[in-house]
Amino acid sequence: MKRVRTIVVLLLAVFSLYGQDIVGTWNGAFTIPQGELRIVFHISSVDDGYTSTLDSPDQNAYGIPVDSTFYKKPELTIKITDLNFVYVGNLGEDNVIKGTFTQMGQSFELNMTKQEE
Repeated sequence: MKRVRTIVVLLLAVFSLYGQDIVGTWNGAFTIPQGELRIVFHISSVDDGYTSTLDSPDQNAYGIPVDSTFYKKPELTIKITDLNFVYVGNLGEDNVIKGTFTQMGQSFELNMTKQEE
């Protein structure tokens, strides 16, 4: 019986870690005076960490290269130097990244949810 419990606990731990995987497509939106702007991050795993691209569908901008994507549980940081763009958020137990998007001195709350595959 102990063996079964141990196996169940290990499986639950593995599923919990899998559910918190940062890799995938993340969607969010923030409000500006002109309305709402959607942001999409496409995060992939590479040998030495992560890489990503950014989409801004409301501005017809897709596949914008990201300079750095850094994730150390629970914090995600995404930077685009040329756009003076920084996103910092924390991945919570609810599989939502709660964070702040900063560009050119202005900061906006930007929470991201993972798109189902």
